[in-house]
Amino acid sequence: MNTLRVAMVSVHACPLAKLGGRDSGGMNVYVRELARDLGKRGIEVDVFTRWREKDDPRIQQIGANARVVHIPSGPIGYWPKMAVYEHLEEFTSKLLEFVEHEGRSYDIVHAHYWLSAKVARTLEQRWKLPVVQMFHTLGLVKREVMDEDVDGESDIRIDVEREAVRKSAAIVAASEIELGELRRLYRADAARVAVIPCGVDPTVFHPVRQADAREALGRDQCERLILFVGRIEQIKGIDVLLRAMGLLFQLYPDLRSDVCLLVVGGALDPGDDEPETEKILELRRLVHEHRMESNVAFVGSRGQEELALYYAAADVCAVPSLTESFGLVALEAMACGTPVVGTRVGGLQTVIENGESGLLVPAGDYRALAEAIARVLMDARLRIHLAHGARDRAEHFTWERVGDRIVELYDRVRTEHREKIAL
Repeated sequence: MNTLRVAMVSVHACPLAKLGGRDSGGMNVYVRELARDLGKRGIEVDVFTRWREKDDPRIQQIGANARVVHIPSGPIGYWPKMAVYEHLEEFTSKLLEFVEHEGRSYDIVHAHYWLSAKVARTLEQRWKLPVVQMFHTLGLVKREVMDEDVDGESDIRIDVEREAVRKSAAIVAASEIELGELRRLYRADAARVAVIPCGVDPTVFHPVRQADAREALGRDQCERLILFVGRIEQIKGIDVLLRAMGLLFQLYPDLRSDVCLLVVGGALDPGDDEPETEKILELRRLVHEHRMESNVAFVGSRGQEELALYYAAADVCAVPSLTESFGLVALEAMACGTPVVGTRVGGLQTVIENGESGLLVPAGDYRALAEAIARVLMDARLRIHLAHGARDRAEHFTWERVGDRIVELYDRVRTEHREKIAL
């Protein structure tokens, strides 16, 4: 039997990127972990991504049979998504050149996010291959929850997404809720959408004694720790969380002396000239407004192993996103046995069982968020109940299970493609 070969396209989310920086988060983890799992099965995976860090080698192995191929596209360095879009033709032609030079061929194209969907259309035509598409976030969903379209990319992005929904052989949705959004907003054919939840690596994210995790991080054993992990941007709800903190201290003044919010994420790319993003400066002003300088610490991006210690050290992990296709941060925290207070949006509703493995509150409601965090911090029995429930729940989500479902999907898509050609 011939080895299955997958061309995985992830233009702006490099699986090797430092997490929590600009445009890097759950999607990077997903691409890396899926590629590694498929590689372990003997499937050959090439992940094509934009060359962003000058010190990165052109080709880098990320596991057995899995490698990352950095494709030059515009000047090296961070670029906003629309600037990356402007260079997609160059990315596609350099990708084709690389594949031709190596004399490689593939059996399937798996594209991640709308930028990759655009590239996938050309590969689909050129290589006559079926495309599996995963969006990770959807432009029309973002448009529903944001005050304005901050990236200014909407119309182009939505056109690309609509075309991908029409033309892809299959679409992967991370939750039933995302499937519903694809049907309602993009008129997706449900028969071509596979709902496959994300996974978590239990060898990295697992319970560690809180006292040990705090000692390793140099944190006070007596403080009450709230954790936020993610990109520092409006859609992740960090502003809502800071307002909730301000209200928390108004309602419970005694908490001011021993509660600390740790914000993991928001580091810039290596070599960036700006000391901090405008968003972090804006958040610092919000912190100052509520006199919370001694209660909030921005700790920048952290690697996976250290991130696991932060989860284990925390009393509660806040995931106040305005929209979330899945909610990998919530799942990682739960795998570490940390209760989560999250918003009732997207995939978070399917990951967190309200009252069992965490608490759910309405998106954007900082009062409800403050009250839920206070409940977890002040009620030890509830905290222990949620911690046990979180651990049990997280055991259902593994990358191996994701790999099983993706391989089934590849087989189905390839069979349908062969039948179509035979007609």
